[in-house]
Amino acid sequence: YKIVYVPHNIIKEHIACYNVEYKGKIIAPAVAGILRIPPNEIWISQKFKKQEDEILFHELNEIKYRWEGYSQKEAHRKAKMEKTIQ
Repeated sequence: YKIVYVPHNIIKEHIACYNVEYKGKIIAPAVAGILRIPPNEIWISQKFKKQEDEILFHELNEIKYRWEGYSQKEAHRKAKMEKTIQ
C-alpha cells in the first residue's frame, strides 16, 4: 500500500484512513469515499507522522478484522486492543 501524509485539517476527525484491497476484497470506511482516498492508499495526518508505526499497525489490524467480517466499529475496537507487533 502507498502511505500518504495529508495535512491534518483534511483528516483531523480520523487521524488515519484507508481504501485498500485485501485478499481480493475492497476494505474502506465510508469516509474514505468522502475523502476521495485513491485505491490502495492509507492516509495519515502529517501531525502524527512520528507515530507512523503504531498507526499503521492499528490500521492494518483493522483492515484484517474488516476482511474477517467485523463491522467497522468492531474492527476498530479489536485493533485498539492489539498492543504489540505479532
